[in-house]
Amino acid sequence: MEATYKITKAVSLLGNVMIPVYLITGSKLCVLIDTGMTMMGPVYAKEILPCLTQNNVPLYAFLTHSHYDHLGSVSYLKRFLPGFKIGGYYTIDDIMRSSHAVELITSLNQDGEEMMNIHDPEIGFRPFQLDIPLRGGEHFYTGDDDLEVIYTPGHTRDSLCYYLRNQRIMFTGEAAGIRLPSGEILPEFLASYKSYVSSLTILTQYPVDYIATGHGPVIEGEEAGRFFINSLQATQVFIEKIRAYYREDGTIQGVVQRIKNEDYAKSGGGQPERAYTINLQAKVKAVIEDK
Repeated sequence: MEATYKITKAVSLLGNVMIPVYLITGSKLCVLIDTGMTMMGPVYAKEILPCLTQNNVPLYAFLTHSHYDHLGSVSYLKRFLPGFKIGGYYTIDDIMRSSHAVELITSLNQDGEEMMNIHDPEIGFRPFQLDIPLRGGEHFYTGDDDLEVIYTPGHTRDSLCYYLRNQRIMFTGEAAGIRLPSGEILPEFLASYKSYVSSLTILTQYPVDYIATGHGPVIEGEEAGRFFINSLQATQVFIEKIRAYYREDGTIQGVVQRIKNEDYAKSGGGQPERAYTINLQAKVKAVIEDK
């Protein structure tokens, strides 16, 4: 389950390449990008602790968005790591006050635990409050680099990307889609395809050598330089596919089932089927409702 590796001298991918989190080690500040699923909490804590003990600097975790597989281990890490502070888009506090949202986040994490045959009550999800509410436009100095917060709605309404300027690394969560093992890009406009396209357009303006996405290996070099443009193209193709299927079928559920039959094995097999289906329904609905 573990596949930690160095991206640069100061940036590491922790845990598992399919549900990665990223640790930025600075001389003034350590930053964790996302906190993955509940089942990964003990793995992350073990790998993060040396950053605190060896560097004696604060540790922040910045969330890319509020989905279950990006904030699952927040509560575990806050219990086991001293001085751990959480940042994310400010509306995440409202989500944490929603019993329905917390129940969904909890149950989807439990699906993952069951898939991996993990039964540990200590890692269970608990709601939390942000220590550092973000809106986009903020800058954090790690001591060695500037980390910029970029508001990129579309995947969710609370999506944020983080840009490490000197090392030209963009941490995107799912705001720019997911690169599949085949090299194809899976668009992820769950909240609004229009906002998603606008956010991708903003991201094309940043020079990048590395793109650290929310799932899968880090994208490097020439492929990183083309990724946001390629993602825009893949998004338009997927939008037209949804529209074409809706013209033929006439129901959202029919379109969802057809795409699921075609694509789940290659694009969703690494996640619980329920989570894949919920996300696909949101994407189809966004296009059909033209939002």
